[in-house]
Amino acid sequence: MLDIDKILANVLALKKEEKLHLVEQILTSLHPVNKGVDAAWAEEAEERVKAFEAGNVHEINLQDTFAKYDK
Repeated sequence: MLDIDKILANVLALKKEEKLHLVEQILTSLHPVNKGVDAAWAEEAEERVKAFEAGNVHEINLQDTFAKYDK
């Protein structure tokens, strides 16, 4: 197996986009993607956007949200 220092040197020589791709691959190997969960979240996000655009939900000021829990 390669020495960690050699691996790191090779990684540091990569372009930013290549490093990001490598990080994604490493994280995926540690926590495999669950396509069912990803699909459910994508559907939920779409529903939330539709509800917002229809005027069924309203945005909340970030400072107000923090103030609510900063007690």
